[in-house]
Amino acid sequence: MAVVTSEKRRITCYESDYAGKMLPTTAMNYFQEVSTNQGDTLGIGSDFLNENSIAWFLVKYVIRFKTYPRYKDEVIATTQATGMDKFCAIRRFTIEDKKGEAMVVADTQWMLISRENEKMERISEYPEFDVYDCHEKGEPVFKKIAKIKNVDYAKTFHVRFLDIDFNKHVNHVKYLAWAIEVLPLEVAETMDLTEAKIVYKAQCFYGDTIEALCEKLSEKLFRVDIVNQENVLLCQLELNLG
Repeated sequence: MAVVTSEKRRITCYESDYAGKMLPTTAMNYFQEVSTNQGDTLGIGSDFLNENSIAWFLVKYVIRFKTYPRYKDEVIATTQATGMDKFCAIRRFTIEDKKGEAMVVADTQWMLISRENEKMERISEYPEFDVYDCHEKGEPVFKKIAKIKNVDYAKTFHVRFLDIDFNKHVNHVKYLAWAIEVLPLEVAETMDLTEAKIVYKAQCFYGDTIEALCEKLSEKLFRVDIVNQENVLLCQLELNLG
């Protein structure tokens, strides 16, 4: 059975919205931290990746919110590999309450790439990854997201220094923040995000100007394309609210 790593967290005020609910991006930040810590503990974290000039490139992300933790709630963030095959790995995350009930569940899809030429690397070439004890092939977390056809809402953002992560490009969590920000205020205030599907297409860097272009598909369904100043598609998102 694949190695499961769990970490306790307490929802802070700066991780919550004005109503005291955990921000959707907080869940993604927790997930990034617990997976990073798992890799370091198992000896296949950032040091191992840097020594071998390889990196995990996040391709797809689907996150579902069954219920939202609130300010001061104690929760448990967990992660485990659920699939590894050829160039691709699948990883599951959860946020659970004290009773072990899942409040947030996410599935992510990653590609192993070479830092030197940005080509895909076979996972089997690195037997160190066997430490995950994951021998399942895994299934893609979803097929694809269609591009938007109409722009109903749009907002421009400038990539700040604080948006940049260890790899010197925009952290993957920022794209969801931009997508939520482009929604009409009355939607963001009255409805909660229940599911977000995200496809990462290209990287974004400090100083870039990006646009979040949003199409309203229904009262509760929105699709967002994020492009840079050269109109390169960086990320696609589909947001379900309830």
